[in-house]
Amino acid sequence: MAYAAVASLVQTLEYVLKFSHLVFQIKIKRAEVYNKRVAEVIKLLEATSNESEYHLEQAIDILDSPKGKRAIRYQYDSGWLLSQYQLPRREGRVLSVEMLEMEEQKKNILEEIDSFQAGLNVFFGVTGPHIIRGDARNYFLWQLVRTLVGEQRLGRNQLKKKIVYFYKVTRDTTNLCKELQSLLIILDNPSNKCLDILKSIQDVAYRARDIFDLRIIKNQVEPALTYCLRVRKGDPEGKSSFEERVNRIFGLEERVNCLFGANAVKFLQKTLENVRSIKNNIKEINSEELTVEDLQLGSASLDGSHQAQGSTNQEDAVVGLDDDTRRITEKLTRPPPFQLEILTIVGMGGIGKTTLARKVFGHCSIVLHFHCRAWVTASQVYEVKDLLFSLLCSVSEPTYEKHEKSKEDIGEELYRKLKGRTYLIVMDDLWSIKAWNAVQGYLPDDRKGSRIILTSRSIITELKPEEKPYHFMRLLDRDHSWELLEKVVFGRKSCPHDLVDVGKQIADKCQGLPLAIVVVAGLLLRTMRRLDCWQDIADSVRSFMRNDPTNCLDILALSYKKLPNRLKACWLYLGAFPEDCDIEVQKLVHLWVAEGFLDPEPIADMEQVAEDYLDDLIGRNLVSVGKRNFDGKVKTCRLHDFLRELCVREAEKEKFMYVTPRGAQGFRTGIRDMYRLSIHFDSITDYSVPSFRHAISFMCFSLGYGFSPDLLLLELQLKLLRVLDIYFLHFDHFPIQVLEMVHLRYIAFNVTYELPPSMSQLRNLQTILIRGPWESPILSLEYWSMPSLRHFHCSVVSHLKKPTIGRKSFDRLFAPEYLLSLSTISFSSCTREVFNSMPQLKKLGICETEKDYITGVSSECLANLHLLCKLDTLKCSFFRETSKTRDLCRFSLPYKLKKLTLSWSYLPWGDMASFANLGHLTVLKLKNFAFQGPRWELNEGAFGCLKSLLIESTDLVHWEATSTDHFPCLEHLLLRSCKSLEEIPYGIGELPTLSLLEVHYCSKSAEDSAKEFGGQIEDLKVVTRSDI
Repeated sequence: MAYAAVASLVQTLEYVLKFSHLVFQIKIKRAEVYNKRVAEVIKLLEATSNESEYHLEQAIDILDSPKGKRAIRYQYDSGWLLSQYQLPRREGRVLSVEMLEMEEQKKNILEEIDSFQAGLNVFFGVTGPHIIRGDARNYFLWQLVRTLVGEQRLGRNQLKKKIVYFYKVTRDTTNLCKELQSLLIILDNPSNKCLDILKSIQDVAYRARDIFDLRIIKNQVEPALTYCLRVRKGDPEGKSSFEERVNRIFGLEERVNCLFGANAVKFLQKTLENVRSIKNNIKEINSEELTVEDLQLGSASLDGSHQAQGSTNQEDAVVGLDDDTRRITEKLTRPPPFQLEILTIVGMGGIGKTTLARKVFGHCSIVLHFHCRAWVTASQVYEVKDLLFSLLCSVSEPTYEKHEKSKEDIGEELYRKLKGRTYLIVMDDLWSIKAWNAVQGYLPDDRKGSRIILTSRSIITELKPEEKPYHFMRLLDRDHSWELLEKVVFGRKSCPHDLVDVGKQIADKCQGLPLAIVVVAGLLLRTMRRLDCWQDIADSVRSFMRNDPTNCLDILALSYKKLPNRLKACWLYLGAFPEDCDIEVQKLVHLWVAEGFLDPEPIADMEQVAEDYLDDLIGRNLVSVGKRNFDGKVKTCRLHDFLRELCVREAEKEKFMYVTPRGAQGFRTGIRDMYRLSIHFDSITDYSVPSFRHAISFMCFSLGYGFSPDLLLLELQLKLLRVLDIYFLHFDHFPIQVLEMVHLRYIAFNVTYELPPSMSQLRNLQTILIRGPWESPILSLEYWSMPSLRHFHCSVVSHLKKPTIGRKSFDRLFAPEYLLSLSTISFSSCTREVFNSMPQLKKLGICETEKDYITGVSSECLANLHLLCKLDTLKCSFFRETSKTRDLCRFSLPYKLKKLTLSWSYLPWGDMASFANLGHLTVLKLKNFAFQGPRWELNEGAFGCLKSLLIESTDLVHWEATSTDHFPCLEHLLLRSCKSLEEIPYGIGELPTLSLLEVHYCSKSAEDSAKEFGGQIEDLKVVTRSDI
């Protein structure tokens, strides 16, 4: 956790340093006259080294005197200075030389001024260069120094002390920040001998961060920053004079100064000493002879292909289950019994129950035998409505969202869809008979040979005698254990001869448990392929599972302990999510970024860094792939029950996070010092709530009944939060406590109310996720004044305010520099002003409202899309209550667009040419009559880069694509609910790049043509689903 703690502290220090720029900016407002003398002071200040604070004070004394003014006028005559002030020769010489060097290097000084101004521009969101020229730079710097500590209020001696003190604080903060950044490099892969030191680093980093965060809150410096920005963009009160605004800013400035209070220098220097001492200790240890442990952790030295290889090998590696698969498939396909038959696969966690069930589920004889198949995961905690809806989605396409129907309505529709058909249903990870009983009533028993597969860790005694055929899983024998390990580590290649014996030892010590073998194999994937390295792993892995299966956690913990430090916090964070949960990768990435787990350097690419971290964890077999996007990227990921249990255990042990057990009736004692809290209460009887004053993350997935969410937030006293995920809590009004969480970077919540404009003052917010049932809300957030905002998503169509910026020169001044994704906004929000305020936008979701359609603004607004030069993903849905053909001649898309989704646009197929020429388009989804008409004839050379194509719900009958010039790169084609399509064009089947063809709920003739392609083309995988 040391890496995550230090990375987080670095971000806090960088944030605090911004306030020194704020002080300068505020004091600019107070300057009224020009005085070149003070400009020279700041030049000397800039030129003074860390060891010459005494000379700095001397210079301020000299320059502040009448004689000093004459010295400046006579070009810093060193002899004159010595004679007039009788300075010691050495000190006078140093001061004189420094002044002369400044005069000779005036050009460099002016460049430094430009650099300083550029830093201010970045802080205030200016996107382009804004350089001050000529004498204006001297004027700019003079204002900074003249009012640096309020010269009008303080005497000369106080001014001198304040300048030097402020200089020392800024210097030490900057040095500490640099030391910590260099420490991150060392911490990424330290020697195992450094593990005792890591706890010290974590404690120092957390303590320092808490002190800064609390000072920011205590002194209310955020309002000062917000007010200063409001003054920059225009008069906030409308009638107040410039002098009134200046005085108010000066009053707010005092709060900022408190950040650098009397003990700041001592605290910073002490922290700096601790960090340097720790860093030197680590360097001394790492300078010793290279050990086997170091080689094991050196993932950077491994072939990069190994990282991508791990997850692929795991998906392909299934051994020792052929006999089990044969016996189960024979039972499932035998003549129909007198009633619905249930088969239960029983075995300990990690033994491969789900793997076996999936292998049976996808077996060719099963696919041919059953009319429809459905899979659902029950888990320890479940909602009957979720189970039923998941089953319904497996056998048909619901025309509504889950929240639009009751549990009974969904169950009845499921019953109708299954009635008269032979079906197979798998209920995976069943912990209680109650889940099966809740679903069973909606499954028809027509004696047509339908079957049910349950997987469970134990025998379900409550089943009826006729429902008790069990299949008991067995541990792998030695040969199969080694076969599995070899497959995961080497794929289709063989293990080098010199590693075979030690590899078999490692496999044997996993005691035949597939999960343990796969996880240890993930560790070997990141280990040098040398005999001494593998032997060390063999010595570390011991058999804990002969009598107590739960000791498997100790074997799994070995892979966790061998993780690079940059990945440990990321992996433990997965334990916050519910058991058997499909974790959305996009959400997980946003959370990791907000927590500060990532390398703080590449700001613009933080999301990509997070995705690389996740790929690394998947490659180590510590995380499994859940679902993939249409283009093949990981959409959701999962954590095995045992691995989640390990996450929760280790997270609590290291005070990283506390996860409430499902059965707990309240908070237990001894958890006040936890930094993260994840709540999973089914019910609660003990309403006493401890305060979590140090907590920086709060996630609530279930609160139970009888507890007020408002009271919970109030009692917890979560002042330092960076992450607030209350998606599953329901408030009748906006929780005002949120407005006090000035460090907040991520917020996700469910609302039935309008958001207050004051939420814009949470200037550190990076991600805002809103789910609400209200219709077309107007979001009054001043998003353009939130410089850290990166992702803004609302589940319902929202209207954005236009940026209200006074002067034209400031049009982009307050643009969120890193705003990357935005959804879902109305067409009428797509104005030139809005798009100009988000120049970095990459992903956009827009939806046409009824008002947009009636007023006819859609075409005009869509013409503004070309302003988003960096947009690569667009989801565009039109008003669905009309089927009129659209005329979108002004639909102007950015040329670099890579992914496009259209819904309900009712365009004629002839307009497809406008999209076919997008040179970078790789993914195209056409949903819900995006195009209409009976015939689509492609032009030659169309869609030169397209890799994935989805056509869903259309009246297309004839699709002509006879030339191989069409779709030269197409890899994946999915046709869904194309009821009128007669056949798939023959030219599609001839595409050499096509690897996956899916036909779901289409006409029988289209399905037959797809199967014909599958029989003729060797490397083409064909998947069909039918409700016939």
